[in-house]
This record gives sequence, structure tokens and C-alpha cells, in this order.
Amino acid sequence: MKLKQLAVGSLVVLGSSLALSTASAATQVQKVIDETYVQPDYVLGYSLDQAQREQTLDLLQYDSTKDQEEAVKTLTTSDYAKIMDVADDSSLQLYSSVKIKKLGKSETLQVKIVTPENITKVTENMYRNAAVTLGIEHAQISVASPIAVTGESALAGIYYSLEEKGVKVSDENKQLAQEELSAISNISQENQGKEGFDADKLNVAMTDIKSAVADGGSKLSQEDIKKIVEDTLTRYGLKSSMTQNQITLIINFAVNLSKSNIITDADFKKTLSSLKDSIVSQAGSLFDKINLNFDAGKTLNESKGFFERIWQQIVAFFSQFTG
Repeated sequence: MKLKQLAVGSLVVLGSSLALSTASAATQVQKVIDETYVQPDYVLGYSLDQAQREQTLDLLQYDSTKDQEEAVKTLTTSDYAKIMDVADDSSLQLYSSVKIKKLGKSETLQVKIVTPENITKVTENMYRNAAVTLGIEHAQISVASPIAVTGESALAGIYYSLEEKGVKVSDENKQLAQEELSAISNISQENQGKEGFDADKLNVAMTDIKSAVADGGSKLSQEDIKKIVEDTLTRYGLKSSMTQNQITLIINFAVNLSKSNIITDADFKKTLSSLKDSIVSQAGSLFDKINLNFDAGKTLNESKGFFERIWQQIVAFFSQFTG
């Protein structure tokens, strides 16, 4: 009996250790920001000339009397290739630059595009969605460029800053954040001006999709995730204005997310909820006629329960005729 109790106790301790390990890994990015970003960190694109570097630092409000000189870093093409796991291409143009500043735990994730006229493809809310997927819960991120660029490389600047601070951002998290940013920015660009489509609605829909996936986790089948995505897009009036290829991009991202560790973070859903509330509050009357309490995961479970009850009734009906 004592041996049995000891074995059970050991399993409980082991299980607790594994749970703590998983949670720790999921929140590592935010821990680094909280503990090491005593001053803001700046990452400038390699392609900026000296005048553009000075202009960009000014746009990002770098203060040489307060900010340390070593807080200013440069993202080179080789750095970019290593971080993004792609071939090094010296002809790659890197102009997007970022500033990362820590915030108190009670504050929400903030993204400010200082030069919106020069970041042509990615919006503030797209950056915010991708940053949440990366594991950032509360921080202030500023993005700037002195010339017109898509803004997609700014996310690599965030990775670079974090890794220079000592955290190894998991390839899984980087790939997921980049996949999400690429998907929603491309979809928004392709559907710009199309009746029924709105980028803010897509960003809010993504928070709901990610939250539902976090609820179901690895237990969700691909069909489950497909239903979550399609039901959510329909709820926000987006499905009819999107192509099947665009919807598939989101489904593929959601499938990959369901297999990741980021959804095990206890604060992941809380951060998504804060992001959703923030987007809605800034969007005026855009969401007035939409049920924002819709839960795609709950709807999925209710649907499964309905068909299970139907099946049980069928089995019960035919069982009365058997032996």
C-alpha cells in the first residue's frame, strides 16, 4: 500500500512539474520583457542610411540623454535569415524599424504605427494579433519607416530584440506569428474595398478563432477547426466576401495553432479578450449589429452533442428489435 501511495504521489509531483514547465515555456517571452527591458529597445532596418537612421530614431522618440546607445540595434540580412530560417539574401531591403517598451501587468498590448503612410500592408491590429500569438501579453511596440514599405519585416525586428535580450523565441511561435501576419495582411490587401469585408472585423474574428482553438486544443480535428473558422467568419459577415483559398489560409493557421504550446498559457485567452475589446471600442458602430458574445467552440460542442443524441436515439430505436 505504501509503495502504491508513493508511486501515485510521484506521478502527481511529476505531472505538476510538467505543467509548470509547459506554462513557463509559454510565458517566457513576456517574462523577458518584464525582467530585462528596463529601458526601451530599438531595432533598425539594415537598409537605412545614416540620415534615415537618425530620422527613424527621432520618429521612435529615441532620447540620447535617457536611452543607452547599446539599446539601438541593427537587423542585418544575415540576422533576418537566421531568425526567419530562410536563405541569406544580401539584396533584401530592410527599412521597417521597431521600438519595444515594457508596460505594467495591468496594461494591455499596444502597437503604434508612427508612419502609417509608409507602412502599406500591415495595420496596428494585425501586429497586435501576431504579437499575442508570439507570446507578448503587455508591452508597447512602435513601428516606423522613412519610406513606403509593406512593414512585414518589423516582426523580425521584435524577434531579434528578444533574442538579443537572452530569450530563445521558439521557432514554432515565430512561424505561427509570421504565418498569421502574412495571412491576414494578404487577405486584407486582396479584399480592400470589397463589399462586406473589413480588416477590423477580420482581426476580431481572429481573436475569437484563436480563443476557440485554445479551448479545444489538440483534441480538435481538422473538421472541427474548419467549422470554428467558417462559423466565426460567417458571424462577422466575412465568409461571403472571402475566397476559399483565403479561408483555407486561416484554417491552416488555426490547425497549426492547435498543436502549439502557446495556447497552454493561462493568460493567452485573457490577452485575446483584451485585444478584442480594444479593437471593438475603437471601431465606432462597426460591430453594433454583431453578437460579440458568440462562442464558436461552444457552438461546436453543442452541435456535436446534438448529433450524438440523434445517434443514440437511432441506436435505441433499432436495439428494441434485437435480441
